Amino acid sequence: MRLFLITMPLFLCISVCYAVDTQETTYYDNVDWAKSTINSTQKKSGYKTFDQNTLCQDRACRDGVANPSETAYYYDESKIETAKASRYASDEQAQSVNTSFNNGRPAIDPNEQAYQDAIGYQMDAYNISHGISSKYHDCETGSICEINNETRYCTRPTNNPVHCYITPYIKNRDEVEYEKKFGRGTISFPLVFSPDEASTTLKRVKFNYQACLGTIFAGLLYRIYINDAHITPLSVSTADTCGGGLILITFSADVVVDLTASVFTTRISVEAFGIEENFLDGESLVNTEVTFFLEKETLDIGYKNSCTAMLPECKQVSSNCIEGRETRKLEGISVTLDCWKQDVVYRCDYPNTCSSLVDCSFISETCDSTFEGVCVRNKQKKQCETRQCRDTGLICGEDSFALDGDFYESSPTTSTDFEQAASGLAAASEAGMDVKNETSVTEDSKIIFTGKAMKCTDKPIGISNCCQDGGWGDDVGITSCSQEEKELGAAKEDKLSIYVGRYCAEKILGVCIRDKKSYCVFNSKLARIIQEEGKPQLGLNFGSAETPDCEALSPNQLQQIDMSAMDFTDFYPDLQDDLAIPDADQIKQRIDTTVAK
Repeated sequence: MRLFLITMPLFLCISVCYAVDTQETTYYDNVDWAKSTINSTQKKSGYKTFDQNTLCQDRACRDGVANPSETAYYYDESKIETAKASRYASDEQAQSVNTSFNNGRPAIDPNEQAYQDAIGYQMDAYNISHGISSKYHDCETGSICEINNETRYCTRPTNNPVHCYITPYIKNRDEVEYEKKFGRGTISFPLVFSPDEASTTLKRVKFNYQACLGTIFAGLLYRIYINDAHITPLSVSTADTCGGGLILITFSADVVVDLTASVFTTRISVEAFGIEENFLDGESLVNTEVTFFLEKETLDIGYKNSCTAMLPECKQVSSNCIEGRETRKLEGISVTLDCWKQDVVYRCDYPNTCSSLVDCSFISETCDSTFEGVCVRNKQKKQCETRQCRDTGLICGEDSFALDGDFYESSPTTSTDFEQAASGLAAASEAGMDVKNETSVTEDSKIIFTGKAMKCTDKPIGISNCCQDGGWGDDVGITSCSQEEKELGAAKEDKLSIYVGRYCAEKILGVCIRDKKSYCVFNSKLARIIQEEGKPQLGLNFGSAETPDCEALSPNQLQQIDMSAMDFTDFYPDLQDDLAIPDADQIKQRIDTTVAK
């Protein structure tokens, strides 16, 4: 490599230097020749010295000889172009040639249909010349097709979950009165009790007491205290003696109070000679009744949903309590609820209009609809290719013609009429095998082309897709599928199954969480084809998705089926594998041999 880098400049130098040296030698040789010619001419007799100025009559001519006008073009190509254009426009001969040339040229409109068709032929020349149909030219119908790009819009659901929360609130407050009664019997003082609610208010209290006491008690002043709040006056009266010097003393009180507490403590005292003492503290009074009239507040609880306006396309799919049973204060009132906050999940089911534009190119996607701040439907922008064809009588090249000079002969193909007839015979033969293996067969025995009902689970979420139509050979994502589902998958790949329908197999809260697909599976392609295309001719079907009807056909039903109207295309490869069709050359050779004999 280094040797090459060294020798390459040397080679270039030799080549260039040699060329320069040759030109220089030629130039100086010519100069020497010119000088010698002048010298030899000047030495001749009668030679007159040449002076260029003798050819000019004025100074302008002499200046032109010394400084020609063409020197303005030295090193300035733009001046040459300007002068050329000016001379061309003003020269009459040049304009005459230009006019004559353009008069013979036709005016072509690039928008003309014929011109557009010609350009299309040129761009698609290979396919047309070889008889190959393309999206621009249809050799079968002789049509030219125009391809246009059109912007289309579609929508699809996002399947994003929307969480709504249900919480309690106070609809109304109310006040309820109730009584708390002690006695008639023995009551111990001080009397202590707790109301039903911590915020209960004591509105009124009523006392009734009778006792046989000494006469000294008749003039005493009785007082009652509740939580140290004085609620006298009391009325005290004496009645008949009880015997033994005792007097029947009765005192009562029906007093209005306004006291709120969580615990009420009641005590009785007496005042004698200006001294107040607790009365019967720690003791009991018999034949006594105390009634407390209480008032408590109650709350009417309602429930509100954080999702205000429900969309008709959005349905509830789950519900879960996330804040369970507890006692809480609502505006100072204790409230116990089983659930304080419930999470309700909705999912919006919009039609997927993009499924009809799967062949279009994706451009962009934006959110089209939201529900509680969650995007539930997207809008896609796509570019779709439209194809409009018109019949122009286009004749494409024949099979034997090739633009590049490759000529070839058509290869022999098997007649589809033969395949159709052979398939019908094979179907009849297979039906005969079903009848042959049975005993006591009648014309109405359902024994021909028996099918088996099989189902698979279509799970909307997860890796496994046990209803997939292909890919069962690599065991990717089907480990959780049942044996029946695997066998059904293999049957679908072998074209042995007929799809019956789909139905919901399990629901939660009215939402389908598991679908199933039903199929009828047969032992051979012929059995599947006869059943699939024969039952409609007989006015029969394969039942419903939940209860598929894969019943066999009877001999009588088979005779009513027109097999010439059936499509046995799926069976042709199997038929051809079993047939040994002679080569075209072999057939020709046999004919020649037979004729020669």
